[in-house]
Amino acid sequence: MWYWHNGELVEREKVLIPVEDHGFLYGMGLFETFRTYEFVPFLFDAHWERLMKSLDELWIDFPYTKEEIGTAIQQLCRQNDAPDLYIRLNVSAGVAPLGLYAGRYETPNVTMIVKPLSSEVVPQEKRVEPIPFPRSRPEAAFRLKSHHYMNNILGKRTLQDQGAEGLFADEHGHVVEGLVSNIFWVGPDDMLYTTPLSSGALAGVTRQWVMKHFSVIEQPVTFEELTAAKEIWMTNSIQQVAPVTHYGNLRYPGKDGVRFNEVWAKLVRSIG
Repeated sequence: MWYWHNGELVEREKVLIPVEDHGFLYGMGLFETFRTYEFVPFLFDAHWERLMKSLDELWIDFPYTKEEIGTAIQQLCRQNDAPDLYIRLNVSAGVAPLGLYAGRYETPNVTMIVKPLSSEVVPQEKRVEPIPFPRSRPEAAFRLKSHHYMNNILGKRTLQDQGAEGLFADEHGHVVEGLVSNIFWVGPDDMLYTTPLSSGALAGVTRQWVMKHFSVIEQPVTFEELTAAKEIWMTNSIQQVAPVTHYGNLRYPGKDGVRFNEVWAKLVRSIG
């Protein structure tokens, strides 16, 4: 596979990042994960906006324009002969003096890591189960999509069903989000709900899309209260909206859910 690194297409094995990079040493880095459909990155403007906001929060400069990154995405698709790609746009802060650096990072290492995806637009059902320890609190006023993923990896290890996605709760027992997804559910009143960002949930791009196009109530929920849901879905930028078939030992309608199909139909139209 060919990756894109600091302005150039580079074979995967030849991508190099200095060991003094503060993304490697101290976790000072951010990323966006998205996918292309027939060469077109889905919801790219929203990903770009979130990345720029987060970079500003961490005082990391970004040396490329949105248009330059858009061109690089097209180059990656063509060089890899893959119009449908998983793309991780990664920004590692760059080399700075050893120790806790308080200045601006002016020369980050910017890399796009890719892998091919299926061109089929079909719902991917999921199983979910609770994680037995709390979600770590955000690094800033809002959760950044940062390099800090130890909490997620440790959570993954606790799952009895390694094919499932774990659900994090906060220290008060309220569900926050999944390991790699935001959560939505249909309540007994047929209303659509999601967890509030104040819980520490990531402001996911697909979450944002659902909330823009449908009426959604942000409300805390416990693991026990979630068992009363009629439908549960997980949202992220690769699977988009993934309907849940099992929450622990409980069964849910998955892709047969009525409200899920309303959202999925609109999503497919948006993809084109």
